[in-house]
Amino acid sequence: MSDEQPQAVPAVGFLVMAFTDENAADEALKALQEAKKQNQMYFEDAAVIRQDAAGKVKYHETGDMSTGKGAGVGALVGGVLGILGGPAGIALGASAGAAIGAIAAHGDAGFKDSSLSTIGVALKPSTSALAMITSHDFLKAVQQQVGDEQLAVFVSNLAAEISRLLEAGKSMALGLVLAEDGLAMQEIAVDDQSAEVVGAVITSDAVVAGAAVITDEGAAYEVGVVTAEGSAVEAGVITDEGAVVVDDVVTDEGEVIVASATVPVTVTAAAVEPAAEVEAAPAEDEAEPEADDEGTDAPAEAEG
Repeated sequence: MSDEQPQAVPAVGFLVMAFTDENAADEALKALQEAKKQNQMYFEDAAVIRQDAAGKVKYHETGDMSTGKGAGVGALVGGVLGILGGPAGIALGASAGAAIGAIAAHGDAGFKDSSLSTIGVALKPSTSALAMITSHDFLKAVQQQVGDEQLAVFVSNLAAEISRLLEAGKSMALGLVLAEDGLAMQEIAVDDQSAEVVGAVITSDAVVAGAAVITDEGAAYEVGVVTAEGSAVEAGVITDEGAVVVDDVVTDEGEVIVASATVPVTVTAAAVEPAAEVEAAPAEDEAEPEADDEGTDAPAEAEG
C-alpha cells in the first residue's frame, strides 16, 4: 500500500516537437508508442497537430488516463515552484517555449483544445507537431498554481517559437523535466545544415545554462554556471583547424579569465625522418673522428 503513495512521483515531463513534414508527427507518435510498449519510456497523453498544404489545421489526441498521483504531483510542483520563486519562476522558461502545463485545461481530460488550435495556427502549411505529457495530474497541479493569463502567455510563446523555427525551415524538439530537485529543459532545432541546442538546469543550489550551434564546419558553444560561491562562463569554438576556449570565473576573491588555443598536429613518417637526418649529420661531422685524424697526423709528421 505504501508503494502506491502519490508522494512517490520522482519527476514529470513535457515534450513538444515540430516538424517540417506534415506526416512526421504521426510517425514520431508511433515510435513513442512502441517505445512505451517496450518500457523504454512512459507518457499518459499525446496530441498530434497537423496543418495540411491548404493551411487547414487538424489534431487528434490519444491518452492513457491514469489517476491516483495527483497529490504527489502537486507536492512535486509546489516544491519546485518554491525553489524557483513561485509561479514567476516558471516564466524563466517562457521565452524558450518551456510552457510547463501551458496546455492544461479546466474541463478537458487532456490537452486543451484551444491550446492545440493555437499551436496548429502557428504551424506552416504541410508541417506538423506533437505534444506529450507524462502526467495529466501534472498539468492540473501546475494550473492550480499558475493563472490562466500566464498559461495563455506560455502557449503563445511556445507557438511563436514553433512558428519562427518552421519559418526558417527547422524542425525542433523541446523537452522539460520537473523533479524534486528542480527543473531541466532543452530545446533543439535542426535542419540539413546545422543544429542549435539551448538548455538549462535550475535547482536551489545552482543555475546552469548553455547554448551551442553545430555545423559541418565545426561547433560554437557557451555555458554558464551560477552558485552561491560565484559564477563561471566558458565559451569555445571548435573546428578541424583547432579550438579556442575562454573561461571566465568570478568569485568573492576576484575574477580570473583564461584563454587557450589548440591546433591539431599531424605527425607523419615523412615529416619526422628528414628532421632526424639533419640533426644527425652535424653530430657525425663534429664528433670524435676529427680529433682522431689530428691525433694520427701529428705523430706521422713528427716521424718524418
